[in-house]
Order: sequence, then C-alpha cells, then structure tokens
Amino acid sequence: MNPMHDADSRSPSRSTFAIGVLSITAMILLVGVLVVSAINDRALAIGMSDRGGDYIVVTMQFNSGTENIVITDAAAQRMNVYAYDLSTRRMDIWDWLDLKRLPTRNEPAEPPKPGRRPGRR
Repeated sequence: MNPMHDADSRSPSRSTFAIGVLSITAMILLVGVLVVSAINDRALAIGMSDRGGDYIVVTMQFNSGTENIVITDAAAQRMNVYAYDLSTRRMDIWDWLDLKRLPTRNEPAEPPKPGRRPGRR
C-alpha cells in the first residue's frame, strides 16, 4: 500500500470541506428564517410623511391595529383622512376637515353651519 494514498484518503478534500461549510451555513440561515417567520409582527408605517406640490401625506396610528393616511391639499385647504377597509380591500375616506375654518392668530373660529358637524361625513 502506498502511504501517501492512505493519508489522502483519510483527510477531507477541499470540495468536501466546502460542502460541509455551505451545509452548516444553510442550516443557520434556515433557523433564522424560521425564527423570523414565527414572530407575527405587523408592518407599521407610523409617522411617515412626504410632500409633493400642494399635497402633504402623513401616516398616523388610530389605535393599536389601525393606521390611517392623512392627505392635506394646501391649495384647497382641505385635509382628508383615509382608512383601509379589510372587507372591501380598498381605501375609503374616513373623515375630512376644512382647514379654512380653523382660526388664525387674530380671528376667532367660524361657527359651524347648522345641520352638519364640521369634519364629519
């Protein structure tokens, strides 16, 4: 028997070592994916905002499980609040506010018109 041949057959080759390292890495990544998928946290976008032209878009949290989107039209001076309806799977207007009715520093607020509460549908 060749002593060199026996030593080579007992030591792992480079490809066997690489396969072992890759297998262990794959197992670690699989455990990580399983741990992350077991945590059932919802994605929340509280306090995100953006501005484009006369529009300002802000997200807000209504309660622990609901978020709304507030879109302010500076030119029309109107603020709309939208909420996602799970049953119809669409965004519906939830509330609105006429910003012209808000008081400024030097003038009092305009009284509400009879028959309709301001800021309600």
